[in-house]
Amino acid sequence: MGAKETVAIEENIVDAIVNDVMEQRIKPGTRLSEKSLCERFGVSRMYVRRALLTLANKGIVELQANKGASIRRPTLQQAVILFEARRAIESIIIKGVIEQRNEADIVKLNTHMKLEEQAFIANDRYELIRLSVEFHLLIASFQNNHLLTGFMKTLVTESSLITGMYGQHSFSNCPPSEHRHLVDAIKSQDQQLALDLMLAHLNHIEADLAISPASGLDIKTY
Repeated sequence: MGAKETVAIEENIVDAIVNDVMEQRIKPGTRLSEKSLCERFGVSRMYVRRALLTLANKGIVELQANKGASIRRPTLQQAVILFEARRAIESIIIKGVIEQRNEADIVKLNTHMKLEEQAFIANDRYELIRLSVEFHLLIASFQNNHLLTGFMKTLVTESSLITGMYGQHSFSNCPPSEHRHLVDAIKSQDQQLALDLMLAHLNHIEADLAISPASGLDIKTY
């Protein structure tokens, strides 16, 4: 097998686990069994171990001697810093979108909102979480800045870890209605309203976090 094929296999494993984290299909603290991952992806342990090392470098997985790999459990201090970073970065993104958005961007936002609202009506938790994450990445993508988009993906992945560990509501703390109001402000190019709505939205997500660390989390094997 060539080097490109090897990299593609490892990237597939990494992307799948990152998506599982972002959709909150696996919780912080969950142990990642090499055997189970080998069976899931139909690969040898070599690929799984290299993928886990990549995930550890990304801050998604913790590797411990004699204990193996597990999804990282962020601290509350890290949660506070994370939302401070999101407020700063997403404010910059909103300002750029208001100035640069075009009709194609509005079409994408409207299409996305229909999917979010359908998932909400259908009570499809995982689909709604996935779409909620994609909403923030979609807005970031409108500025055509790969560094900013990559940074946002890191931030929303970390947010998923944090809400998966400390979130108090089992369904979604990112309701489509808040996204819809933000889309309307972007359409009308009302920068101040869009900024206020984004900050209120992020504050709402942060407010859903438990004040103290969850002490009774189930530690499962994935």
